[in-house]
Amino acid sequence: MRLQYETFEHMADVGIRGYGNTPEEALSNLLKALATLLVEDSSFLEERPLFEVELTQSAEFLDELLVNFVNQVLSLTYLENKIFYEFKGELKAEEGRYLLVGKILGVPFDPTRYGYGVEVKGATFTLSKFQREDSQFVAQCVVDV
Repeated sequence: MRLQYETFEHMADVGIRGYGNTPEEALSNLLKALATLLVEDSSFLEERPLFEVELTQSAEFLDELLVNFVNQVLSLTYLENKIFYEFKGELKAEEGRYLLVGKILGVPFDPTRYGYGVEVKGATFTLSKFQREDSQFVAQCVVDV
């Protein structure tokens, strides 16, 4: 079975990486990597999402879009007290910019059920990339913890 997502150490921070057959699938799997950092028990990844939030991002460069996407998801995570672990939508190139339109899906954060992981403060441009590599797309960045 092909790897869908992973985390990796980077000095005092942590990297997150998602793989996919499409850019959208790589972003969705990147959210799974992010979600595993926020909790001790990531069993919710096997559950059906209970809600969705619409999301739109636009940027001139793909790595910029990626970092903005992760930071928007983190903001919504903490504001709404929810864990987002899936993305459904579309990435388009329009007039020299990239546009991401879709929704993020997740479950309410329940610390009695999932425990506490690390506090992720934000995504950075360190090692950020969002590109096709061989037969799959890779979305990755380092997050400040």
